[in-house]
Amino acid sequence: MSRVSKLKLPFADWPADDQRLWTAAFEAGDRFEACGRGAHLAASTREMLYERYAHFLRFVSVQHRNLLTRPADERIDRRIVAEFVAWRRKSCSDMTVSIELRCLRDALALICPDADLSWLLVVARRIAATAPRRTQRYNLITSDRLYALGIALMDGAVADTDAAQRVRMRDAYVYRDGLMIALLALIPLRRRTLTTLKIGQHLVRSGDLWALDIPAADTKARRPLDYPISKELSVRIDVYLERFRCRIPGANTHTGLWASHLGGTTCAPAIGATVRKRTRSAFGFGVSPHRFRHAAASFWAIHDPVNVRGTKDLLGHASLLTTEKHYIMAQSRLAGRTLAHAVHKLRRVD
Repeated sequence: MSRVSKLKLPFADWPADDQRLWTAAFEAGDRFEACGRGAHLAASTREMLYERYAHFLRFVSVQHRNLLTRPADERIDRRIVAEFVAWRRKSCSDMTVSIELRCLRDALALICPDADLSWLLVVARRIAATAPRRTQRYNLITSDRLYALGIALMDGAVADTDAAQRVRMRDAYVYRDGLMIALLALIPLRRRTLTTLKIGQHLVRSGDLWALDIPAADTKARRPLDYPISKELSVRIDVYLERFRCRIPGANTHTGLWASHLGGTTCAPAIGATVRKRTRSAFGFGVSPHRFRHAAASFWAIHDPVNVRGTKDLLGHASLLTTEKHYIMAQSRLAGRTLAHAVHKLRRVD
């Protein structure tokens, strides 16, 4: 049995009623026909709910297989949930367990809309409230340093080409990664959106420059995004498309911006691993694509605090509440620097 099947019960092994109800929950309708309760959910949300429910069904199949013959809403009670929590705690943190319980509640709401599962949310909140917290340090890196790294990688790849301007495959990957990092530093997209970028569809010409035109369907907040790309980076995109991307195997068979050595578009996990690897090599610690968003908010709050509200639109946040925590952390960092400068100045006077 594979590791994946040990964690999740494959859909084909779900009880027949669960399969039918789950499929019906995502059926799309039209203006005259009703649609499933989950038809409006994004593909990533559907996948997340599927995985969490499959985790639960795997647990049931291992610990209480007889329950699979019962309706979905009759398989779950406080005792079963307590056993499920203990089972999941063997391989993940309490915060992850809390998230799984919330997703399990949402998944069951799709196939058992009449069941009262409010108590499950209470359990999830209690576990989250007592879960150990890791100190979040969003301001360890800022966009200017990340952008400089991206430029350095691209310049290094160009410098490594020989006198005949022949591009090695290794240099093509370095240039691609540098462009990815520089673009993220200026336009900190979510990883899923970054992964879906296609030439001519999302990356489009705007006069002599390039721009990103991202439809609502490809964003988490379901709002379209439109970003102009600077002249410096537009020139480097031209170089990537003309000289480097074509050296990646299979790049001419698709329009994905981030061509993969496997012949298709680089997947989200691979993008995350690549960015962390390049940043770890440069800074001594890995920076995930999501932390580029924190870096942008911190940089803006430090250098232009008066207009920091613009960060909300840059990051595609639906609310300023998400942005404010970066502003507060960046301001505390700036205050700390001011105090340190004053102390050092006083010591020199003494």
